[in-house]
Amino acid sequence: MDGEELIASVLHKIEREKALITAASNMRQSTDNPLVQQRVDANIRDGRKNIAYLEEKMRELEIRQRNQSAGSPGQRGGPAPPPKDHGGYAGDHGDYNDPHYPQGGSGSMPSGAPFPDPRPYAPIPKARPNYTKLDLIKYDTPYLGPKIQLMLSQLEFKLSVEVQYKAGIEKMVRLYQDEGDRKSRADAEGRRIESNQKIQLLKQALKRYEDLHVDIESGDAPDDESLSSPNMRKPLTGLLTMRIHAVKDVDHAASSRFSRGPETYVVVKVEDAIKARTKATRNDRWLDEGFSMDIDKANEIELTVYDKSGDRPTPIGMLWVRISDIAEEMRRKKIETELNASGWVSADKMADGGSPRHDHPSSPMGSSHGASSGGRPGTAGHGGHHGGESTNVPPTQMIESWFALEPVGRVQLQMSFAKQLKDRRPFDIGLNRQGAVRQKKEEVHEKQGHKFVTQQFYNIMRCALCGEFLKYAAGMQCADCKYTCHKKCYSKVVTKCISKANYETDPDEEKINHRIPHRFEGFSNISANWCCHCGYLLPFGRKNAKRCSECSLTCHAQCTHLVPDFCGMTMEAANQILETLIRTKNHNKSASVSSGLSNRTLRPSGPPQPPQDNAALSYPQKPMEGPYGALPRQPSAEAVSAATNSFMTPQSPTAAAQAAQRQQIPPKSPSGSSAAAAAAAAASGLRSPQQTPTEMSRPMPPPQAPQAPQHAHYDPSAYANFPQQPPPQAMQKPQQSYPMAPPPQPAQPMPQQQQVAPPAKDEVAQAKSRIGLDHFNFLAVLGKGNFGKVMLAETKSSRKLYAIKVLKKEFIIENDEVESTKSEKRVFLIANKERHPFLLNLHACFQTETRVYFVMEYISGGDLMLHIQRGQFGLKRAQFYAAEVCLALKYFHENGVIYRDLKLDNILLTLDGHIKIADYGLCKENMWYGGTTSTFCGTPEFMGPEILLDKKYGRAVDWWAFGVLIYQMLLQQSPFRGEDEDEIYDAILADEPLYPIHMPRDSVSILQKLLTREPELRLGSGPTDAQEVMSHAFFRNINWDDIYHKRVPPPFIPTISSPTDTSNFDQEFTSVTPVLTPVQSVLSQAMQEEFRGFSYTADFA
Repeated sequence: MDGEELIASVLHKIEREKALITAASNMRQSTDNPLVQQRVDANIRDGRKNIAYLEEKMRELEIRQRNQSAGSPGQRGGPAPPPKDHGGYAGDHGDYNDPHYPQGGSGSMPSGAPFPDPRPYAPIPKARPNYTKLDLIKYDTPYLGPKIQLMLSQLEFKLSVEVQYKAGIEKMVRLYQDEGDRKSRADAEGRRIESNQKIQLLKQALKRYEDLHVDIESGDAPDDESLSSPNMRKPLTGLLTMRIHAVKDVDHAASSRFSRGPETYVVVKVEDAIKARTKATRNDRWLDEGFSMDIDKANEIELTVYDKSGDRPTPIGMLWVRISDIAEEMRRKKIETELNASGWVSADKMADGGSPRHDHPSSPMGSSHGASSGGRPGTAGHGGHHGGESTNVPPTQMIESWFALEPVGRVQLQMSFAKQLKDRRPFDIGLNRQGAVRQKKEEVHEKQGHKFVTQQFYNIMRCALCGEFLKYAAGMQCADCKYTCHKKCYSKVVTKCISKANYETDPDEEKINHRIPHRFEGFSNISANWCCHCGYLLPFGRKNAKRCSECSLTCHAQCTHLVPDFCGMTMEAANQILETLIRTKNHNKSASVSSGLSNRTLRPSGPPQPPQDNAALSYPQKPMEGPYGALPRQPSAEAVSAATNSFMTPQSPTAAAQAAQRQQIPPKSPSGSSAAAAAAAAASGLRSPQQTPTEMSRPMPPPQAPQAPQHAHYDPSAYANFPQQPPPQAMQKPQQSYPMAPPPQPAQPMPQQQQVAPPAKDEVAQAKSRIGLDHFNFLAVLGKGNFGKVMLAETKSSRKLYAIKVLKKEFIIENDEVESTKSEKRVFLIANKERHPFLLNLHACFQTETRVYFVMEYISGGDLMLHIQRGQFGLKRAQFYAAEVCLALKYFHENGVIYRDLKLDNILLTLDGHIKIADYGLCKENMWYGGTTSTFCGTPEFMGPEILLDKKYGRAVDWWAFGVLIYQMLLQQSPFRGEDEDEIYDAILADEPLYPIHMPRDSVSILQKLLTREPELRLGSGPTDAQEVMSHAFFRNINWDDIYHKRVPPPFIPTISSPTDTSNFDQEFTSVTPVLTPVQSVLSQAMQEEFRGFSYTADFA
């Protein structure tokens, strides 16, 4: 529908509403019945509200039409762009447009782009009103547009569910009729009648909203991204308290002329189970109808208003309330109460003259209501108060309002919800230590390239295979392409994971010749539609919904390239055809193999002769000739069988030694199947599937001396002698811990006993300097983590002090953290590469049979969390620490590492007053500009919104955490707080950080730009990375070269009484005796192999 047609449609809707108001006014004048007059007045009020909404849409359409005709850049964005002096990217307005504060900052700052080059200079989107889902279902909500969009989607879904429920009831009625069970049939018939009445109400309500809906793209209602985030909106458990006071403006059921009128009552359901019912009343009011209900992992409450005028009750109005929305409203009320007692305001309130600015896009919900509506409050007092002091907040606050019933009417409710929390913490506790969280690695079920993991869904999903619903249930989701299905369905999936690059090169016989691509087009989604691939409910409107014009399949815009080309065929039918094809193919293959083997004589059972030398494999000058002098494309079945048997049977000592030598090259011993396949390939003269052409032409290491068979006992020297891997930047595959083959050397005789690496004299030197557990005395426990602890130790010979991180191998393996531990070591090596002044350096790694050890430099000044709890940092001190942290993050990012766990607890203070960032356990490698990852991890108060919304994220998450860190150092409290993790996550996604009214504008500006919720608009997110942050006016007086070389005098110097003084560490840990607890379990040889190559000693150690 083009602009002219839309305007004509809106004009028609306005005229219809005016006609309805005129008719209602005439009816009011012609009757004296007070009930009729009350109902007519409600219709007139609703009509005027609808006209105001439609006239607003009309103005928006006219502005858009003028922009299109004039060819302005604001074609799709509504109003024209603001004046240029409001420009810059979305975060620039933190400087309040003061001409004395240049946008890029000044002073001793590095050369280069002050802000990222690709920053779009598009119109700054207007701030969206600050409302919640609970606000939208209130009767007097001013947000009619978003309410229409919400209710269209919700009513369409409720209608589809009710239709299915009615179909099931009708089957029950027929069943009971056939069985002759009159009582059960009558009960089912009653439920069928009630279901039919509810369907009529839902259709009536749906038509009402469809008549008001204007089909234009609008930013008023953002997608409810929490619905498609597995980590948000979990079912809640707690105590729900509700009081029902009255209903009003409802359409009562018809009653006989001489009756007293129908009796009205309300039924409350939680997840389809009746929890409460009011008394019947004839005046639509209840004096004392209060209920307390225990809620156990529930999502939604349903209230249904009934009229009873005959034998059966008739539903006349319905309301649905999400429990998480009640909990969020309670949290906001608590914040609002505390805000009223504080002198803190949101950043937009700090603009010139105190007038709020509405152009800040960093929040999904702006601050049109001011800071008192949903902003994060400060605690009582201003910037100088201690974080532990608090404002007295009433323990319980009730939500009281009139809520809209569907299709007409309203109900007055008073309700509250107290969540049941295991680890409830005071809301205003100030700064305290928090552990990091990391998404537990699920068991992966591989099927046709998909990596299916079990995922708990907290909303209605649709299976991509069978099309049935998953209602608040666990399902299977591909970790790569997000294909979602039932647990029972994933084993039936035979379509390939299309996110894989080799999809098009797979054998044709595993695909269907029905390759008709879908014709996906954008459409206006005004009903409940689900994505046919990822299973999530599609967002409302045109923004992100696609539909095939041929088969009407719907999906997200980002999922279109993942949908197979099966237009005109259901996924279930396609999978059934593919399954039949694969089954037939496998049957024919097995039949041909068995018939071929029956006509041949098997080879002798003795072991085959080994190859004469490795040169035949390393230097394939001439291909091994087959029976016809040509290289066979595939080994024969009997060759595979014989090679597999020979691999499994005992070999001669020489052959065994050579096989053992070959198996030592990769870091892990191959599985039986891959080893057998490699043996079969070797027997047929082919290279193994894992071997690249480059590897074929590369010389193999020289042969080693025969070795005795390996036993299950632990030999530390075998791991210590393993040659060290090259630096990560020099490796093509950082995960490999085995040495690459040496370059070609001139042929020369080599003794059989000679080892590959290292040379004999280097090995002796290494043996002399090898570090082990017996070199240290443990003095104290400095901290504890998920898998182990950090202890203070001194060397027995030199009495040097080190911090040793001790991790149990058993826990590392059980939690699938082997690769994470290796990655932590590689990040240490990156920090060691240039001995960065603000990163903790590693001196050595070693291992015992049960543990691995990181020997790190000992920083005795304690962490910043300890020092900020002792007293608030001033501006200069916070700025000094922030500058050093910025340079550390800059170094990490320049080496492709994102840190992901920046917090005060992980920043240590040296005795000369400088910082060192520690704990690299959550670091992620190979994260250059534009690179993304999706692991849910971090410390709750520091996690970026993109992590919480389960989106792909990049290194911009470190700059979000950097903003939280600066806020905490300046104000001694967190910008986002809550009683549990869920409340903290809600605050991060919804609340505006607040600041003391006297806070310097440069400080507010950098916090605004770092705490921008859109990662692409965040300060530091561009290709110049840290240069953007370093160029900000907050650091105007910083000379970065002096900071890097520690030429700036630190503002604070920690003190200790002796080198072994641990008073700067938590007494909870230092009071513990430093001993290694015995480990009862014994790791197998295969488990020990996981840690091969872990030992390391730094050059400077």
